[in-house]
Amino acid sequence: MKQNTDTLYTSIAGGGISTIAYLFGGIDHLLTAFIIIMTLDYFTGIAAAFYDKKVNSQTAFKGLVKKGAMFSLIIVANQADIIFGNEGQFARYAMIMFLIGMEGISFFENLGRLGVQVPQFVVDRFAQLKDENNDKTNQL
Repeated sequence: MKQNTDTLYTSIAGGGISTIAYLFGGIDHLLTAFIIIMTLDYFTGIAAAFYDKKVNSQTAFKGLVKKGAMFSLIIVANQADIIFGNEGQFARYAMIMFLIGMEGISFFENLGRLGVQVPQFVVDRFAQLKDENNDKTNQL
């Protein structure tokens, strides 16, 4: 008798995605933008390391650990919003925008290491995003 395991895989995938969506406060455009920028930062960091001939697996692993820690910050901010009853998800949004600013600056630094010229106003906007949200999170 042949067994169909599609139901098992669907249950595991659905349960996993539902758990992730709950922990992060939903999967919206802001979280999607953060994930995209974070991924681009990681890959441009690896490319810059190849370009500089300073490729190191320990450094790459530390980068992945750092990215995981950023996700944990989003989870904590979302849980703080739940605890304090913030329907507007203020802490979550502020945390994600702060992290987007940090990752954006790092991304542009990696592009600079690769010799790509980036307009200064773009770098300034990411620095502004980081600084504004840093001030907001300090007020919490």
